[in-house]
Amino acid sequence: MSFKFNFGVGSNGEIIDGAAITESSSGVATALPCEDPQPLDSAAPCECVPISIPGVSSAVFDAIYYCNQRLWKRQIDDVQFQLAQQDDMMGDVEDSAIKQAMAEGSSAADVIKGVYEGGLKTWECSMDLLSYLVEHDDELRMSLSGARVLEIGCGTGLPSLHILKNIASASVCMQDYNKDVLELVTIPNVLANTAFAPADGVMGDSVHTEGDTESCEIDLDFRRTQILFGADTDRVIGEREAPELTSEEACEADSRLLERLEIKDRCEFIAGDWARIEQEMRAQGREHSFGLVLSSETIYDVDSYARLHDLLSCVLAKPDTQPSSGHVPMALIAAKSIYFGLSGSVLSFQQYVERRGVFGISSIWHSGGSMGREILRLTWNASC
Repeated sequence: MSFKFNFGVGSNGEIIDGAAITESSSGVATALPCEDPQPLDSAAPCECVPISIPGVSSAVFDAIYYCNQRLWKRQIDDVQFQLAQQDDMMGDVEDSAIKQAMAEGSSAADVIKGVYEGGLKTWECSMDLLSYLVEHDDELRMSLSGARVLEIGCGTGLPSLHILKNIASASVCMQDYNKDVLELVTIPNVLANTAFAPADGVMGDSVHTEGDTESCEIDLDFRRTQILFGADTDRVIGEREAPELTSEEACEADSRLLERLEIKDRCEFIAGDWARIEQEMRAQGREHSFGLVLSSETIYDVDSYARLHDLLSCVLAKPDTQPSSGHVPMALIAAKSIYFGLSGSVLSFQQYVERRGVFGISSIWHSGGSMGREILRLTWNASC
C-alpha cells in the first residue's frame, strides 16, 4: 500500500508547504495503536552502511536556508541520474526502494509501507527541528560536547548535518529504513556539508545562483585525480586518449579519499526497521548510548508507535550516565498535530507514551495556525 502526502518536496527536491494528506486505501485507524501488528520476520533487517563516495563524476546539490545558515542537499534529479548510470553499467537489476518510489515520476508515492519510508524528501517538520536546534544553539554546544546523537528516520538528515557542522566534538548516528536512501542521499549530504564542501572555482566545483536559489556541482573526479596523481594530474590526463578515470582508478582514489576522511569517525549510518535495530543494539550492549535522539514526521501511523517507543527506551541515555555534562537526555520528535487521512497525530502519540509510563512527554514548540506542527520532548520518568 502506498500513500501520498501533499506536502514535503517536489520532484526536484524543493520543500513544499502544504497540509492535506490523502491515502490510496480507505480507513483511519483508532486513536491508540495495537501493540505491533507487523511481524518482525517481515521487517527490514538491521544493516550498518559504510560511508562511501557517490559513484559518479560529480554530484549536484541544492541549498537549504534556515536561520541565516545554509546546508547542501542532494538533488533528486541527480540521484535519478546516478541510478540510470548504474543501470547502463550493470544491466537490468532488481529495482531498489528508491526506484520503486520514483516509478511514477513526479507523482511518486511519498511512502510505500514496508518498502520505502519517504527518505528522499525534506519534510516540513525537519525544518522546524532544524530551527529549534539553532534557537538553542548555545545550550546544545555545551550539553552535546562529546555526546552521541541519533536521528531516527533521518532521510536527508538536515538536523544531523547541522550538529556535525556546528558541534565539532559530537558524533551522529543516522538511521533510515532504506539502505539506498543512506547511500544515495544521506551520505552524499554529509560529504557535501563537511569534507567535500563546495567552493566556487576551487577543486573543480561550481556554485550557481539564480534569484533566491542556489545550487552547486561538486567535482568528485577532480578530487580523485588529485589524490591519485597530485601535481602530475594535468600531464597524466593530457597524455590519455580519454580523460576519464578507469573503474579501477576510481576505486583506488575513493579508497584513498576515505582513508583521509576525518568526518567518518564522527558518523554512523544504520538501515533497517526499528525493531530490528533495537534488537541489534541490545545484542551489541549499546543500550542507553545516545544523549539526544531526534526524529521528524515519524508518528503518522499508530501502528509504528510501539516500535518507535521501544527503540527510544533502548537507546536514550539514562540521566545518571552523563553526570558531568549537565545535559538531560531527551528525544525531540517533530510532527504535524494531525495527519489527515492517516491514523497518527500528536495527541494519539502523547496518549500512547503516557499509557506506557516510561517517558514524560510535553509539547515544547507549536507553529500555531489551523494546520499546526509541534515539537515533542520525551525524557525519562523518575521511576524508570
